[in-house]
Amino acid sequence: MTDTTWTGVVAVTDDRYAMLARLAGQWIVEPQPEPIPIGEDSGYEDKAIYIAVNRNGNACYCGKTRPTRALNRGAAATRLSQHINRSTSKRDEWVEYWVIPLRDATPDHVVSALEKTVAARLGIPLVHRTRIPRRRT
Repeated sequence: MTDTTWTGVVAVTDDRYAMLARLAGQWIVEPQPEPIPIGEDSGYEDKAIYIAVNRNGNACYCGKTRPTRALNRGAAATRLSQHINRSTSKRDEWVEYWVIPLRDATPDHVVSALEKTVAARLGIPLVHRTRIPRRRT
């Protein structure tokens, strides 16, 4: 099995974050225009779009949260914790994340569509393959 390298394509800047946050329209709670170190909480949002960045500040992963139960901490921080606990490359390379907190009433299909749009604007795939398929002989 091969691990992914999280190089990223574009840097997440204050201006780029503001543009991405505006995509949430009526569903955004309040923009959080500062990167948050991996391992630190972003607040107490349940639904959110998060963007992990590497040491160079480049966006290398975009994900969403839609927990089915209330959490004691921010859903974005919880989800990122799950990611880094399962992958050495993520733990080694992801250093910060940006979060677009969404209203609890945001419909799931809106969260999913926003995730796809944010990922597309950043030029990063939604699905990262870490396994090399076996050759059939």
